[in-house]
Amino acid sequence: MLTAGGLDTVRVWVGPERAESRRRIRNVFTAAAVTYGVASSTPFAGWSGRHLAIALLLVAADLGWLGLAFRPFGAATSMPLALVLTGAAGTALTLVSPHSAAVVYVGIAIGAATRWWPIPWAIGFGVALGIAYTIGHLAISDSAVWLLIGPGVVIVSLLFGFVRRQNDQLTAEAQLVRDEHARSAALDERARIAREIHDVLAHSLAALSVQLETAAALIEGGRTEQAHTSVRRAGQLAKEGLAETRRAIGALRGDTLPLPDVLATLTTAYEMDTGALATVAITGERHELPADVTLTLYRTAQEAITNVHKHAPGAPLDVALAYQPDVVTLTVTNGAGPDGERPLTDAGGGYGLTGLRERAELAGGTFRAGPDGDGWRVDVRIPS
Repeated sequence: MLTAGGLDTVRVWVGPERAESRRRIRNVFTAAAVTYGVASSTPFAGWSGRHLAIALLLVAADLGWLGLAFRPFGAATSMPLALVLTGAAGTALTLVSPHSAAVVYVGIAIGAATRWWPIPWAIGFGVALGIAYTIGHLAISDSAVWLLIGPGVVIVSLLFGFVRRQNDQLTAEAQLVRDEHARSAALDERARIAREIHDVLAHSLAALSVQLETAAALIEGGRTEQAHTSVRRAGQLAKEGLAETRRAIGALRGDTLPLPDVLATLTTAYEMDTGALATVAITGERHELPADVTLTLYRTAQEAITNVHKHAPGAPLDVALAYQPDVVTLTVTNGAGPDGERPLTDAGGGYGLTGLRERAELAGGTFRAGPDGDGWRVDVRIPS
């Protein structure tokens, strides 16, 4: 039974990070098997010139093969030398040991050439080895079968090498695409963080500025009590801004906002500020929503209520959140506002209808805003 350490070792060796090591090990074992096949195909009863030639050519061919696998002098230097050495020694081996696995060296050299050399060079290299093989076997009067094996190996090796070359190119292109997607995702995340921080600061600081300016104006007019109320409201807005920042950071980390609760908090704050009636209605079976969806709905409600503050202060407000199996809908509707002072006219929500529409579309939803009778209606629908 494998222990945790053993499983980790297995994962390391089968993972992509050890692909190069596995390739080298395969080459070593395959070269050893071919060497054994060539050496054992010739009976040995004592050293002769033929046996010495086979031994020297096997050493040369194996050195070339290992050079292809390990590239000791770097790819630019090792590959050409290794290809020529493997191909030439392998072709010569097919002549001194004609009915053996020596032709494998020829196939290995041609297959590697098609992956590393320009295609015309690789084809020329393969054709040269094929011609040398054919002339040599005609010279030793070899059988027709073995005459055909050499050109067949050349053709198959060229085709196999071209397929590997294409696969390598596709793999490299796929990696570039993945890297580009990762870069794009990182840029999108940065833009999302910047948008959230901007919206939080714009909303909180603008409202805070209005309250402080109102307090200063009230003090100049001698209305101290009302000024104290504005200062206390400014302090409350500062605390709400900090809470808003924490909520935004939590949402960016994937935390889901308690949407019904934060909607109730927004409407309660509107009631306290204006004295107008504000209601929240939650319908449908509640279910967990993605963090970006809850944040989008919350920002929409916040901006819509801020706009009521700006353009129709004191107007009745209705917020409706409808859960459906595949979609969630948020609707914010206000009636006509009473005539009178509009203290938040210059506050600015910081998001704007265009920004809200962009948020909804990024979340895969739709956004609509427009007149509704004597008031205004904002509606956003997002798949859940």
